[in-house]
Amino acid sequence: MKFHDAAVQRLFLPSSLLFLAASFLPAQNNSSQTDASRIVFTSISGPVRNAVVYAPNPVIPPAALQQHRGVYKIDLDNGIPYDARVVRSTGHKILDDAAVEALRTWRFRPHRLVWATIPIEFRWTKLPPRKQ
Repeated sequence: MKFHDAAVQRLFLPSSLLFLAASFLPAQNNSSQTDASRIVFTSISGPVRNAVVYAPNPVIPPAALQQHRGVYKIDLDNGIPYDARVVRSTGHKILDDAAVEALRTWRFRPHRLVWATIPIEFRWTKLPPRKQ
């Protein structure tokens, strides 16, 4: 079967897992506010792993300091997401918004893949303060 139209072809990737470890980092200055958390990838697996060419991490506000997992769907046009949305919420809008915002900036190699469902797990760990 030939592939004629990427908009018609759908590929569901239930096995593609994206695990993110988020680290709460203290502010670099002496103010009473803290920086937003920095996210670090620990692993990406499944069919989408080899297609990702740019995947910046979501910035998580320090107010969200518990472990949560959400599922998000992205629609792609020639490797560029034109829509990202929540499929299953973490239960916290602040986490869902950060994940969706980051997914909209991801880039994939041009492919017949036109959408993917990506589970994201937020795991929080404390890191030592940054050196100034």
